[in-house]
Amino acid sequence: MGAGLDPTIGTGTAAGDRTVDVVVVGGGLAGLTAAATAAGDGRSVVLLDGRPGGNRAVTETVGRFLFNRGAHALYRKGAGRPVLARLGVQVTGSRPPLRGGMGRRGDVVDRLPLGPVTAVRTRLVSRRGLTRLARVLAGMPRWRPADLADRTAADWFDELGLEGDERQVVEMLARTATYVADLDTVSADLIALQVKLAAQGNVDYLDGGWQTILDGLGAASERAGVERVPAAARAVVPEGRLVRVEVAAGRDGDGTGAADGGADATTLLAGAVVMAAGTPDAMASVLPQRPVAWAALAGPIHVACLDLGLAKPPPTRVLLGLDRPIYLICHAPPARLAPAGGAVVHGMRYLRAAEDLPAAELRGELEAHARLAGIDVAAAEEARYRHRMVSTGALPTPETGGLARRPGVTSSGFDGVFVAGDWLGPGAHLADAALATGEQAGRRAAERAEGVRRPAVAGAGVAGG
Repeated sequence: MGAGLDPTIGTGTAAGDRTVDVVVVGGGLAGLTAAATAAGDGRSVVLLDGRPGGNRAVTETVGRFLFNRGAHALYRKGAGRPVLARLGVQVTGSRPPLRGGMGRRGDVVDRLPLGPVTAVRTRLVSRRGLTRLARVLAGMPRWRPADLADRTAADWFDELGLEGDERQVVEMLARTATYVADLDTVSADLIALQVKLAAQGNVDYLDGGWQTILDGLGAASERAGVERVPAAARAVVPEGRLVRVEVAAGRDGDGTGAADGGADATTLLAGAVVMAAGTPDAMASVLPQRPVAWAALAGPIHVACLDLGLAKPPPTRVLLGLDRPIYLICHAPPARLAPAGGAVVHGMRYLRAAEDLPAAELRGELEAHARLAGIDVAAAEEARYRHRMVSTGALPTPETGGLARRPGVTSSGFDGVFVAGDWLGPGAHLADAALATGEQAGRRAAERAEGVRRPAVAGAGVAGG
């Protein structure tokens, strides 16, 4: 690890200010990736993690079960896998139990048309609809997501000639691959990319849950020499060639917050800062002003989640809504999240931006859905409901240029301040975007810090620089 920046560099520095090469704000997937990457390039790195147990990748032990915070799946061919490999993070898992999967229209439950045999036998799609569906899915290898950024998913489905029951199947696939219910708002390039990734590479449910990724990234950061501090950033302000980070005395939020600094607050001066603390609003709250590049972003995507720990697997392990945005899949087995013979089932209701339904209503809808899958919710060994969880920080739309023109790691508009998260960068979504932009931001921050350090070495002499 590098020796760090000379505390005399820059303007307006106080004698007691501590200087480091890179400060990373936020200890989730993006922040840990950025910190490990920057430190791996030889920079001194401080990671501010104001809420170590608060990010969405945490896996919690609930009774005899391991619960992710809602349904999580890691794409086998997504942008995140190579990032984990480069950092030496290994995970194991299994594909979803799609064989025998069921769909639902109203209260009618029947086989999902996921193959030639089930397609012939299902009541969920008409013969004519199956023909149209087969034609559209056969053309999937020719889909060019980059050409679809200028239209919504709903408009694209119109162009494909999808209607009626077969359209509902494609909408179900789109929701499952993206967590997005607003198909008349989201840009079609995101949908095409994610559905292709799911169909061509599939996903894994991870043994031990997503905590295994956090633990692996944490270990990679520790090996690289990252200093992890359980405190929040109160303000991030560029000052000359350095960036001043005011560190709040207590923990707050996901690593950012407006907590009163008080007498115990400290200041870090860095050659570069990576903001990786959740949504655009969370990041903007500690910057001098909201970045112009974020002004037109659509809001975050929300879901309601029901997590169930069962003594044995349910009779129906997959039940997906066709005429409503609802999901239920048994994640364990196949993944190792439950005791021998037991099961972990994740139910999810995808929410439209305009929906603000009461928790009791959404939980009741999820429990009724579980009962259609043969689950006696009242007899579940463990049950946990989470209301309006954020699944990703912002929705790409045609008006903002779609996924292809989503803000990147330099979009803060402030020199030396980089950003990373699941709503940033072209070509990836959800955890893949968090990991990919975390690596990019960490690398850019390391380069910027080195650029600040070099003039100091020539002019002032930084020991060990």
